[in-house]
Amino acid sequence: MVQRLLTRPTWCRSLWHWWPLVLAPLAVAGVYLAEALGRAELISKGPHEVAGVVLLSIAAAVSGVRWAVGRERFHLVLLALSVAFLCREIHFRGAHRGVYVAAGLIGAWAFAWRRPLLASLADRPRGRWLVATMWSYLLAILVQRRAFRGVLPNEAVLHSQLEEVLENVSHLLLVVVGLL
Repeated sequence: MVQRLLTRPTWCRSLWHWWPLVLAPLAVAGVYLAEALGRAELISKGPHEVAGVVLLSIAAAVSGVRWAVGRERFHLVLLALSVAFLCREIHFRGAHRGVYVAAGLIGAWAFAWRRPLLASLADRPRGRWLVATMWSYLLAILVQRRAFRGVLPNEAVLHSQLEEVLENVSHLLLVVVGLL
């Protein structure tokens, strides 16, 4: 029993395994770098809106195919989440607030399936990537809610670009999680 408590699971043996967590902060740094270099086209909202729809469509397709082939519950939950986020990104009426309801319902559904879902995450890289995805989405929501007002330099001007870039990093991470 003591030996089991002292033995860490393989997924947390090294901090290096958690490098995906730095992708969201690097995206924030990338926005500031693009602004400093005068490359506003790299961080403008329009192209990032289109990229968000494309990335979430890919995430939904990947998760859907993976679920259809393997019937793994994890991919079905990812599919539902990807479709909910896609509806918000397309800006369907009510989807802006509805995505929170959908995420809550999907979270409750995932909680009901927590044992098989956690088993599918144990000792696999997708668990780390899923945590990095949730971290990135959390930062994007905090930026959207203006939680970093007065903390990040020039936040009043760049908050929209920061939000879009962080959302797209999150969507890309969702694709990666679906592929793993």
